[in-house]
Amino acid sequence: MKQRITTSFSRRGFLKTTAGLSIALAAPAVLRGNKAFAGETLMVRDMGGTFYEGFKAAFYDSFADEFGVTIQTSTNEPDPIPQYKMAVDTDTKLFDVALMTPEHVLRLRKFGDQYMLPTEISVSNPDDFTPNTFQNDFTGVAIYALAMAYRTDTFGDTGPKSWADFWNVEAFKGRRGLWRSPVTTLEMALLADGVPLDELYPLDVDRAFASLDKIKDHIDLWWTSGAQNTQVMQNGEVDLTSAWSTRAQTAIASGAPVALMWNGGLYNIDGWTIAGNTTKADLSRKFIEWCLDAKRQAAYTDFLACGPTNMKAYDYISAEQAAVLPTTPQHISGLALLGADYWADHQDQLTERFEQWILA
Repeated sequence: MKQRITTSFSRRGFLKTTAGLSIALAAPAVLRGNKAFAGETLMVRDMGGTFYEGFKAAFYDSFADEFGVTIQTSTNEPDPIPQYKMAVDTDTKLFDVALMTPEHVLRLRKFGDQYMLPTEISVSNPDDFTPNTFQNDFTGVAIYALAMAYRTDTFGDTGPKSWADFWNVEAFKGRRGLWRSPVTTLEMALLADGVPLDELYPLDVDRAFASLDKIKDHIDLWWTSGAQNTQVMQNGEVDLTSAWSTRAQTAIASGAPVALMWNGGLYNIDGWTIAGNTTKADLSRKFIEWCLDAKRQAAYTDFLACGPTNMKAYDYISAEQAAVLPTTPQHISGLALLGADYWADHQDQLTERFEQWILA
């Protein structure tokens, strides 16, 4: 199998259009071109790993060749907001363009309008894109999901079908993992407790923690990063776990006996923002426009199991590959959009409460 995959919109609408601050950067990957804009360097932040590999194949190499620029990449922190804010506050040129999600954007907006520049993107085919691809300071390029993954060598064809099954430690015996974050984990807890998928928000936080109390002693691993998420699925450290669909597909592509259960998952959009302190706004906008092309978005799905925001990309994606993406009808019908508005308002206080609960 080939690999890896404002602020709210309905699944129906979608289907109708088909933690600390650090300034240390990983060693950058550098891609060079030598045509127009020669000598310019565009600094881009993505999520690393297969995001980098997919975007390199789809966007970075071709943009560098076409415009004669150098693209230098680095990797976001798990929570990119503190470093993003610090870079602009101190006028530290860490990046020009950064991959963010709608809730990240909402949180940054609360600090003022100086942190992100308008993307000023205009397309001639807006109906080809998923809802909310375009915001004033955000342009979506990939859609991912958090779902449940399980080892088929443990469960065979009788794996869990819901989060209630995940919570059922007697019927589904095995080592369990959950993301060490209230984001999505509280939603999973509510789904396990019987809350309907379309009635999650606003979250009943007390009910969610009460549900988590029931499973806490059976969680063998609280994973903290996408790389760790992939690794524990690959090496069998857990038998069932919450998982980023992209990371699960990486494990599957490596030959690990892993399957995804999409029912009751949450999906979200990754998109580009432009740093408020960049001196290369025009080049940044040109790059973002480049990433909206259907054929280019299709190209990243050979590495990254995200769904494109340009639905015309499916004209260039094989049926086999489309089957592993979260935006296909059979998958998206079991998913809900992550509540960006809700988490923009509540993430800080709920993260504090979640960490206190973990350590208690």
